[in-house]
Amino acid sequence: MLVQLPSKFLLTIGVLMSLVYCTRSSSKPIQAEHINFAEAMSQWENQKFSMFIHWGLYSIPAGVWNEQQINGYSEQIKGHAKISTTEYRKLATHFNPAYWDADSVALLAREAGMKSIVITAKHHDGFCLFDSKFTTFDVVDATPYKKDILEDLAAACSRHDLKFGVYFSLIDWDYEGATPFVSVRNSDSIPALHHQYNLNQVEELLTNYGEISEIWFDMGAPTYDQSKEIATLVKLLQPNCLISGRIWNDQGDFVVMGDNRKPDFKMGVPWQTPASMFPETWSYRSWQERPDTESKIKEKIHDLISVVSSGGNYLLNIGPKADGSIVPFERQVLQGIGEWLKVNGEAIYGTTTIPAELPDWGSITKKKGKLYLHVINFPENNKLVVGGINAEFKRAYPLADSNLSLKYTIQQKEMEIDLTNLKNRDQYATVVALVFEDELVCTPEKIIHPNEEGAFILTWDNAVKLHSFSGQDYYSTKATVVKIKWYISDNEREMYDAYLAHLDRNTGLLKLRVNNTAYSISTPDVKEELKNESFNQAFKDVSLFPDKINEIELSLGDQRNPHKGFSLEELEIRIK
Repeated sequence: MLVQLPSKFLLTIGVLMSLVYCTRSSSKPIQAEHINFAEAMSQWENQKFSMFIHWGLYSIPAGVWNEQQINGYSEQIKGHAKISTTEYRKLATHFNPAYWDADSVALLAREAGMKSIVITAKHHDGFCLFDSKFTTFDVVDATPYKKDILEDLAAACSRHDLKFGVYFSLIDWDYEGATPFVSVRNSDSIPALHHQYNLNQVEELLTNYGEISEIWFDMGAPTYDQSKEIATLVKLLQPNCLISGRIWNDQGDFVVMGDNRKPDFKMGVPWQTPASMFPETWSYRSWQERPDTESKIKEKIHDLISVVSSGGNYLLNIGPKADGSIVPFERQVLQGIGEWLKVNGEAIYGTTTIPAELPDWGSITKKKGKLYLHVINFPENNKLVVGGINAEFKRAYPLADSNLSLKYTIQQKEMEIDLTNLKNRDQYATVVALVFEDELVCTPEKIIHPNEEGAFILTWDNAVKLHSFSGQDYYSTKATVVKIKWYISDNEREMYDAYLAHLDRNTGLLKLRVNNTAYSISTPDVKEELKNESFNQAFKDVSLFPDKINEIELSLGDQRNPHKGFSLEELEIRIK
């Protein structure tokens, strides 16, 4: 059932478009700190841990409608309980969060060790936590609260040195110009009028609330042109604002994995795991069963370590009550994580991954001059074995007690650390720091050695694949190969020739990188009569390191879309 448009919208489309044009032409980019996009991305990746907030009108029923517990995500209760738009809109008259305190929320994020906050500016139900001039279904016009939540939280984040981001649903179950609301359908197409409405509100979000670190789009099935137009608008208004992959059509700056999911494949682009306290819901649910806080703290710390050691960022959600208060259980969990990070945050923030095989006792992260061993499963014999690494190690010690030096031995690129004297073991994860000088050499899981003729044969099958996770909507996402790598060793000399051959699949320009040297490969266009013919290219005097593992990488030469996949299953590179 469609609802009547509010008075703000009783304009002809022609007048509306005229207003939109005038508004857009007068908008100016936010004056952010003077950094380029690469620096903005680096800052985002180094955050590692941030707060997500799902809060809105759905927090009032809190998973209950007509005295019935409603399954499914509680923030989508309008769809799961089949609530009419007229009835759902009435919830706005009851939204008056007397206990909402933006400074308290920001301070909780700081206490938890989080570096930014992302809040649901507008979820699927169409209700806006900000003052929008394009609808009256917002917190200022439709509720007794009459205050702009986003303005309040953005200011609090600024005061407490936190980055501020916004979630924005591309589908809208309230807007009359959208695909008619029937039930929970997260990948509806976006009609032209609805797309313009989205553009209008995205412009408001990026104009009225200062610097936005990331805009977290969600759901819908926009066309390529629609995704591109929104992304272009974002970069026009705030060039440093990062765009989530759920804008679809490969227009995002970073990939968002499925809810509470971590990739089981290697990633080759920046990525993030969005996580809820409970897999059943993101917003507050009054009848949610909650375990003891210790088990939940352990679960989330382990998830954080797993995501960060795999190269991702961890976005952990809370769902405030309708009155704006934080659920005590969730507050305690965040505080518990924060206590662990006070001791071990050095091993999380600003770290990178290493290509060595994942150990069975935990995970490993790295910074310049240090390795961090996140020990979750203590070995029974107190001997922690670290394989596949080689460096000039100087010291091993637990982050919880930097005065305690741990004994270690190194034999054949395998380190054994004696944990016998480590008496104070963290109940969640103990971090041991390894200090080294100069360069750390890691032995990858897959190494290619020369054949009997002294040649290295590199193929699609023996390459390490690095992925993105892209699609046109939530239900079409899949892993796409964006880079392939080989690691080779035991070369007998420094200079080689490389010969590349593959069936012409119209891949266009390719980039081959051998250690620090890049080579361009330009493949011809496909012609029907040449589809099964091979393409060959040779490179003379390719330099390899004599006593180190060499890294060979192949990717698309055009990186304007870093999520675009490619496949060269008949590929062969012969280095001889």
